[in-house]
Amino acid sequence: MKRPVQRGLQGLRVLRVRSGTAAGAAKPVRSVRLDPMTPDEYPAWEEIAVRSYAESQVRAGNWAPEVAIELSAKELLGLLTEGVSTPGHNLWVARDVETAARVGTLWMIVRSQGGYTEAYVYDLWVESDQRGAGYGRAIMEAGAAVAKERGADAMALNVHGYNHRAYSLYRSLGYQVANSHMRLPL
Repeated sequence: MKRPVQRGLQGLRVLRVRSGTAAGAAKPVRSVRLDPMTPDEYPAWEEIAVRSYAESQVRAGNWAPEVAIELSAKELLGLLTEGVSTPGHNLWVARDVETAARVGTLWMIVRSQGGYTEAYVYDLWVESDQRGAGYGRAIMEAGAAVAKERGADAMALNVHGYNHRAYSLYRSLGYQVANSHMRLPL
């Protein structure tokens, strides 16, 4: 089903999303606007992104806690060599259209790979006080609409095995498992 997409002030993307529960009870309609992240907003986001990725890698058993922050920062800074101005990378702040409240962030690239064009989500962040309110879905659907406009044939992302909430969201959005990385602790 197509979601109504409107252009907001200054050409910013606005997506109205109605989400519901398995029992059919409707949640409030969420409208998000994806604003390009500013250089002033970037340092605070970078700090959260580095910490969050490090914690995820430790929890998944990929990194030891004592080196996680260093490795996380190295990976992030290796990808975002010019911060918000890094060519090909899209860093957005998601805002509720009605209140203008910051509800999360999205980091995505659109790239050609294997004969098709793919949008890859590096990071989705929903503000802790907004989780469970439908904003993760709204942000991902807004990102998908942008990806489609930019010629992407598919969207891809990685979700750690322990992150059942995120996995459920992505499955409900139609994502399918393409690869599975398994680990046996010894």
